[in-house]
Amino acid sequence: ALSGATLGELRGEVFLRLDPDVPDAVEHVRNAAATIDPTLAVTTLTDVRESDRFTDVRRGLYIGVVVTLLLIAASMLVGTLEQLRERRRLLAMLVAVGTRRGTLAWSVLWQTAVPVLVGLTLAVAFGLGLGAVLLRLVQAPVTVAWPVVGLSVAFGALTVLVVTGLSLPLLFRLTRPDGLRTE
Repeated sequence: ALSGATLGELRGEVFLRLDPDVPDAVEHVRNAAATIDPTLAVTTLTDVRESDRFTDVRRGLYIGVVVTLLLIAASMLVGTLEQLRERRRLLAMLVAVGTRRGTLAWSVLWQTAVPVLVGLTLAVAFGLGLGAVLLRLVQAPVTVAWPVVGLSVAFGALTVLVVTGLSLPLLFRLTRPDGLRTE
């Protein structure tokens, strides 16, 4: 069909689907290929291949996020408890004139939720913006790992709930009638 034309060097590729339950299947293929020609290359195709360095960096960032949120939660808890103690008499007077304790509990929730909401909004906006700029600098495609962003926001919401929950016993103790007494 080619009427005497030379084809040059021929090359062949073989794709194999291996049983994932066989632990050394790839090594068996490499050994078989080496018996045919020691210079044959055997590569594995996977959906995603991730560098160990990148995995370590990501793990370190997750640990940093958790430690930072724990420090923020501790700081918010101390601040909230101090504010409640400073307002002891005012809180007792509010309950004495008919304000429900549930309403005061909601106010404590909002007191912790608003700063966290503002902080999370700014952190997500600036983090995504900075990440996009850095990815464009290295000419990489800009992609957002939404599960990671969602997990960070969920940890922030959990922080608000934990701080509010830990401050409620003090709130209810301070709103008793004996809080109206002065020294």
